[in-house]
Amino acid sequence: MAVTALVGAPGAPGVTSSALALLRTWPLEENWRVLLAECDPDGGAILPGTLQGRLPADRGLRHLAVSSRLQGQDLVAAFWTQLIALSEPGDPAGARRRLLLPGLTDPAQAASLTAVWAQLADLFAAIEAHQHDVLVDLGRSGAFGPSGMLALKADTVLVVVRGTLRGLHSASSRVAALRRRMEGEGGRGTSGLGILLITEGAYSAREVEQELEAPVVMTLPYAPKDAAVLSDGAPEGAKFGRGELMRAARSGAAAVRGQGASRRPRITSPLHQKLREVTGGR
Repeated sequence: MAVTALVGAPGAPGVTSSALALLRTWPLEENWRVLLAECDPDGGAILPGTLQGRLPADRGLRHLAVSSRLQGQDLVAAFWTQLIALSEPGDPAGARRRLLLPGLTDPAQAASLTAVWAQLADLFAAIEAHQHDVLVDLGRSGAFGPSGMLALKADTVLVVVRGTLRGLHSASSRVAALRRRMEGEGGRGTSGLGILLITEGAYSAREVEQELEAPVVMTLPYAPKDAAVLSDGAPEGAKFGRGELMRAARSGAAAVRGQGASRRPRITSPLHQKLREVTGGR
């Protein structure tokens, strides 16, 4: 029902941890899937961080670009081969409903994706009709430059902000720049622009909204120990899934999905037919 892009600002506000929290708690209707795509041009962090390097870096964004460009493989067909299914809590075998497209392993690889970003943006928008929601981790710089097309075509763009003076100062110019881009040519307007607030610092959600002139769509608590499970693969205690961070993520994910669904137009494009062929109509 939705494509949601997460954007950061200088100061490492926690974009990837927030995206992973959403991935793990995203509400899924029967036969639906959710995909987290690491599209940060500065490089991905999930394979070496959350997954602790247990999986080889043989799938992901870089390999998608290589397959599409050098092997002549169609981008849509190549896309599905580059995904990793993450096990769901309580289901060690994995239900293949929460998927990951790993990011780049070297920022230098971003130059090879210049022609791919726009195709990916169209693909993410189109697979909604095939029962996939998409979360796009754009890191601190991905909402600008060639990869910025992913933010422009998203249903919801969330800027991850910490409620500190430094966090607000860093986010202010980023939110203003995003607003200009989303209101400009190729944008979909700013009704989908919002804030994901990490509740560190003295500033309340209302004060953040007033300062940044954008609504706080969801909040996550500042919980470094729980966040380390998501960012660095720290041991997951028995209470992690019921802790404050994941409870807030579960509530926020439902709100974000609902907002995205309300903005989602019914898309018709040649990609729909291609996707139906590749996925067998699912």
